[in-house]
Amino acid sequence: MKFFLFIYYSIVSSVLLAEELPIILDSRKSDPFLPVTYYFNSAFDVIQNPYWFSQTNFFRKHKKLFKRIGSPHHSIKKDGGYQKLFEDEFLTTRVVPNIGLHMIGGAYDNLYLHQYFKENGNPYPMISTVVLSYLGHFGNEALELTNENITSHDHIADLFVFDVLSYVIATNPKLMNFLVHDMQMNAWHLQPMYLPQEGDITNAGLNYTFRPDLFRSKLKPFLFIGMQNLLGLSYALAEKEYITASVGMALTDPLEQKGRFVTALFYDRADGLYSSLYINGTEDYRIRLNLYPEAFSFKKLKLGLLLGQKKSREKVIGVNLNLPIGVAYFN
Repeated sequence: MKFFLFIYYSIVSSVLLAEELPIILDSRKSDPFLPVTYYFNSAFDVIQNPYWFSQTNFFRKHKKLFKRIGSPHHSIKKDGGYQKLFEDEFLTTRVVPNIGLHMIGGAYDNLYLHQYFKENGNPYPMISTVVLSYLGHFGNEALELTNENITSHDHIADLFVFDVLSYVIATNPKLMNFLVHDMQMNAWHLQPMYLPQEGDITNAGLNYTFRPDLFRSKLKPFLFIGMQNLLGLSYALAEKEYITASVGMALTDPLEQKGRFVTALFYDRADGLYSSLYINGTEDYRIRLNLYPEAFSFKKLKLGLLLGQKKSREKVIGVNLNLPIGVAYFN
C-alpha cells in the first residue's frame, strides 16, 4: 500500500522534468484484434469474483450506470455526501486498487494503446485510446452494479478521478520511465473466452506486474496486481527469460480486501508471457493454465489455449485461433 500511496502523492504534488516516453509496444507482435481483446479483458475484469459480480443484464446495467454518473452531484449527495466519498475512496483500503489498477495500470495500458493506434496509422491515436479505455471502464463499472455495496461513489472516483489521472501519468515521461524501466512494469492480461452454453465470458482480466532489479542477481522480487494480488520471486534462466513462483490472495470481497490463498507460476521471455498457472485462483477455478501465442512458433497462426477445472469439478477447455476472443466449453 505504501508503494501505491507514494506514487499517488508524487503525481499530485510533484513537478517532474520531461524526457522521452518509453516504447512499450513491440511492433513485431502487432495484433489487429488487440482493441477488441482489450475491451473484453477490461469490461469483464470483475467477473473474476463470482461472489460479488454477475454478467447478467450486461447492457441494462450500463443504462443504470449512466443514470448514476450522469448527475454526479446528485448521486454523491444521495449516497452520503462528498466527505463520505473522500473518506471511503481515498482514505480506506479501497484506494489501493484505485491507485494500483485504475491509475497506474490504466496509465500503462493507455500508453500501450496510444502507441498501438499510432503504429497502425490511426489518425486520432489519443482519441481512440480514450474511447476504447473508457468503453472498457464503463463495462467494468456496470458489472459492479451487481452488488448493492457498490455505490455511485466508487464509480465517480474511478471514472472521474483515478481514470483521468491515468492519462496524466501515461503522458508523463518521468513517471512512465520509472514504472517501465526502474520498476520493470508489464501487463499480463488474460485471454478472454466466450462460453456458448452460458452466453458468458470467462478467463478475462487485467493484470500488471513489477519486477525491479534490486538484488543485481538472477533472483528478482515480483509483484502482481489485479483481482489477484501476488508476491514472489523470479529466477532468470537467461537474459529476459524468467520462471516465477508467487503466492497471494484472490479477492472475494473487494471492499474489505478479503480473499483466499492462491499460488501461481509463470514463464515469460523477451517481455512476453508464455504461460501462467493459477491454483485456487479467481473465478472459482481450482486450477487454470493459460498458454499464450508467444508459446507457439507458428508464423501466421495466433494460438491461445485455456485448460482448467472449476471448484465444482467441471473441466474447462478453451481455444483461440487468430480471433479477438476464443471459445471455451465446460464438461
